[in-house]
Amino acid sequence: MQRYVEASASHENASRARRLLDRVVPDPVLHARFVNMLARLEYIGVRKILKSRRSERLDLNGLQHILDEAVHALRLKKAASALGGAGGVDVRTFAAGATLAGDAAENYLQALDHRAEEALVDLPEIDRAEANYLLTSAAVEVRAQVFYPMYDQTLRAHGAGFSVAAISKDEDRHLEEMTVALGAALGDWRPRLEPVLAAEEALFSRFLGALEKAAEGPNG
Repeated sequence: MQRYVEASASHENASRARRLLDRVVPDPVLHARFVNMLARLEYIGVRKILKSRRSERLDLNGLQHILDEAVHALRLKKAASALGGAGGVDVRTFAAGATLAGDAAENYLQALDHRAEEALVDLPEIDRAEANYLLTSAAVEVRAQVFYPMYDQTLRAHGAGFSVAAISKDEDRHLEEMTVALGAALGDWRPRLEPVLAAEEALFSRFLGALEKAAEGPNG
């Protein structure tokens, strides 16, 4: 799995994301809406896990994954609220105006979920939801392995006053768990995951474009 993380880290999207972070983090209003968008993504992740996982297949790791993502959403929401108070921006909800390209963020995850579904059409329907959860989660965790360390570095560089290192550590563990679970569920999972990762890179590029546009001008 590490080679997929390295490939994503060397892609132009990673450089674009770093430039975007350097633009957004120093601006309290943009940053508040950006962090609230991240909280919205984490919340959507929780919602999708709850919808996709059948109770008879939900183990301790699965419950921990749900809890972790909910805690991530809460931590990020609290950080967004603190930034919003300083910048005078209302981030109490996940409404479009309270997030930076929040609708595009949700579209990114929904489209990724659809791409994973397309990669699994040959599986029995009873197995498809679980496999979709694993493929989508693995692709998201690869992205998280690239994004969150970069974001934490930018936060430190700009003296932002909070960290996402704990979130990054959780995502490390999630990726390890997805690797084991994919092997158990799909055997040779790489031919299924690789097209999903390629789709994720394209979808993330489109999402970055929406973020870049939203961040243009004073306070987006």
